Amino acid sequence: MLTLIGTGHVFNIGDSVAQIARCCWPDAVCVELDEMRYHALTADREALEEDLRKRGIDPETVKSQQSRNESSIYKRNKRYQEDIAKQNGAQPGADMMAAIGVAKSLGSPVFCVDNDARETFDRMWAEMGTGEKLRYRFSGITDRIGGKKKVDRTQADYYDDEAKYLEEFRKKYPVMTRVLIDERNEAMAKRIAEVAYSHERTVAVVGDGHMNGLIELLPSDIEKRTVRLRDLTDPERLKALKQQYWETNE
Repeated sequence: MLTLIGTGHVFNIGDSVAQIARCCWPDAVCVELDEMRYHALTADREALEEDLRKRGIDPETVKSQQSRNESSIYKRNKRYQEDIAKQNGAQPGADMMAAIGVAKSLGSPVFCVDNDARETFDRMWAEMGTGEKLRYRFSGITDRIGGKKKVDRTQADYYDDEAKYLEEFRKKYPVMTRVLIDERNEAMAKRIAEVAYSHERTVAVVGDGHMNGLIELLPSDIEKRTVRLRDLTDPERLKALKQQYWETNE
């Protein structure tokens, strides 16, 4: 059984993710992280230093100097997630840390199934046309002004009609959609399937925006069930979900 949990990296849902994941008693956990982000999130200093060396970055340099090796587009996205997470009373990546914590407590392996984030953002920016870049920059300004309220409105629009929302997003940001969503969906689906075939009970924790794509791409012979971000952020849905998982996985 593969359990796909769709999350939001800036929401205060870590405890809920952990409870659902633990009820599945996973013998493998997949997370939407690359190796470097995983090592940074888990504070594995030795592994992180090796990651930095592979990228030609001296691990002995101070953090501010290391950040100069990050592209402006990557740093901007990271700062935005940090700001919105703070407004939500959360830590960026708390959903991933919750899943990792469950895996470690059960002695189950953790598999990083995402592409390299820095390389992905850099390539996206390089392939974007002028018009799409301008729209992206303007959106960044309105995002900062709107803050949490804009995120909440976006989530409401997404919940109202996912297909319509994604279709409009694709028209507005064709390169971003292809690089950040489509290509990553293909890579993650392949890696998650490999884990699911070799482990009886697999939990995969990914951003909710990837869920529909992953469901379509994952092989039909893999038994799967889903938990969506809306289930994790709505108190009534969450209550029913926890009861369901506790009863069926007891």
